[in-house]
Amino acid sequence: MIDEKVRVKCTKCSQVFRERAQKLRDGFQTNCQHCNRLITFDAGSEDKNIRRALTSAREVRMALEARPKESPGQAQG
Repeated sequence: MIDEKVRVKCTKCSQVFRERAQKLRDGFQTNCQHCNRLITFDAGSEDKNIRRALTSAREVRMALEARPKESPGQAQG
């Protein structure tokens, strides 16, 4: 099973929080859940924490798209 959330490290307070990979894209903005700082995710950012989170999110999205879809008829029962 693939975890659909990626870890994001805040540059200001150095705390780690998790954000859904589907939401985390270039241009996405969110507040740090610990210090409430606004974080803008930009692929050209000099902040390595932001670039790492964007790369991880892209990898998770690719893995989610590559996995086979489970049809409703295949549910165990």
